[in-house]
Amino acid sequence: MGKGIKMEFAKKNDSGDAVFHISKLHKSDNGNLGCRYCGADIQYVSAHTRGASKTPVSAHLKLWQDAEHRNGCGYSVKGAVDLLVADSNSVENTNPIFELQDDGSYLFRMNILIDAQKVAKNIKESGGGFESSGHLSTRRNYIRSEKQLASYFRSAAGIAKLRSLIQESSDVEELKRLVKIQYKDGFISWNDFYYDDTRYHMLFNRLIKGNLPHPVAISVTLKGQVGFYKEAKYFPWSFQCYSQIKEDNHKKLVYIPKLQLARENFHRSMSAGETCLVVGDAWANKVKDDSSVFRNFNISVFNKSQFKKELDAEGNT
Repeated sequence: MGKGIKMEFAKKNDSGDAVFHISKLHKSDNGNLGCRYCGADIQYVSAHTRGASKTPVSAHLKLWQDAEHRNGCGYSVKGAVDLLVADSNSVENTNPIFELQDDGSYLFRMNILIDAQKVAKNIKESGGGFESSGHLSTRRNYIRSEKQLASYFRSAAGIAKLRSLIQESSDVEELKRLVKIQYKDGFISWNDFYYDDTRYHMLFNRLIKGNLPHPVAISVTLKGQVGFYKEAKYFPWSFQCYSQIKEDNHKKLVYIPKLQLARENFHRSMSAGETCLVVGDAWANKVKDDSSVFRNFNISVFNKSQFKKELDAEGNT
């Protein structure tokens, strides 16, 4: 049985229906915590660091050993998918990015996201005066404004966030069964779409070889502070992230992601140590010196809805 997803809100068994954010809870609360939706026993996991890169992992909540969410609970994989799809498809005047299938699964329609990214880029590159309908041969009746673009990006980042919150392999398989990623006339695997910090090396190698023609979702943990480069034409602001250190032929290589931001206000809600899910186009920097251990890659952000924090802030219930 799967263990559901990481949680950021809980109820205390001795506090009635009150819901508490993770920031108001402590390890000493263990034994008194229940799922906010179904009441299953859950436990507080303290913040810690992971791996040789010392990447910070935020405090979170997870199911207690042998506990299970009820069917349809919003913190079960299926329940979380259903909530996300319902929220995504409730936006008016947009072409739904999720499409329900006869077997109860959903198609995640990558082509809509790709079209949306083309529009976002052209809006930015033309200074905001771009008319999207003149540049889309198949979606011009659906994508009319940045508000609609934000809806598509928000849905894509939401499904990527859900994947990042899953900890058990059986739950990963459940998500793959529930959400299939449609790309052009076929499908792509979740492994080609989603990359966490254990798979940066795979993403870098695929980018260097030019094998990823579609947007990707990357889990990144922010490091340091935003940088500003006034000479940059499209991405003046950037945010470096924690790396993956991988040994290859007895040589340690360091794979470093960087967010490239088109607008200043994007980084104002970002802080070092936060883990975010980012959906967008990615590219790798060529390795000029074979003796270098550093492998850098980037992901472009044109719309603030392209990224989503892994754990919500207090009050976003």
